[in-house]
Amino acid sequence: MKTLKITILVMGLSMLSSCFGDKKSLIGSDLGDTSFINKNFKGNLIDFKNVQDVCALIKEDKVASLYNVKSENIATVGKGKFVQNEQVKTCLVRVSLDGTDWNFLTGMVTLFKEVKASDDEGGISEAVGQGENWEEAWSLKKSMSKSAKWIPNVGKAALFTSAKRKLEIKLEGYTLEIVAPGAPFNKEEKAKNRDFEKITLQMARDLGFVK
Repeated sequence: MKTLKITILVMGLSMLSSCFGDKKSLIGSDLGDTSFINKNFKGNLIDFKNVQDVCALIKEDKVASLYNVKSENIATVGKGKFVQNEQVKTCLVRVSLDGTDWNFLTGMVTLFKEVKASDDEGGISEAVGQGENWEEAWSLKKSMSKSAKWIPNVGKAALFTSAKRKLEIKLEGYTLEIVAPGAPFNKEEKAKNRDFEKITLQMARDLGFVK
């Protein structure tokens, strides 16, 4: 990866990580490590081109069971409201905790299409791990976060960052990103100490992207 790409990624991730107190020094990190790549990946269960509306994949009863609420407490907002194009498809997931309009958790499910090197002007997509040469950027993301961990045998690679409640799964031709519904500044909610790693993995399964 070119020095410019590394610099862009380091600066961007440093700003994001520092917001959560999750920044980790790169000193001593092996940025060339690719052992996290799943050599047993068998291929996609869902192709990017076949997803017209991410929200249509979400089953309210499945999400409700993860948060111990009723199905009617789950709402999604996506097609026509957020960015939906040839590269990005997304859906906002909202979990109402008590049926009111103010006590709720928010999360997101997003698909990022892999960008070919020939279409990646300036190497920006590669730098953030969304290009066809994605491995080094993913290794760097893991190295920069104290709360990040590899999830073995999921997709081509899977990275969960607990500080952000975020699961990233690299699939053939795109990345699935799930941010579990939460409210980081709600003390009562934070005290519940939910297992967001388990929640995001189950959401990925319920959506049909992984087994």
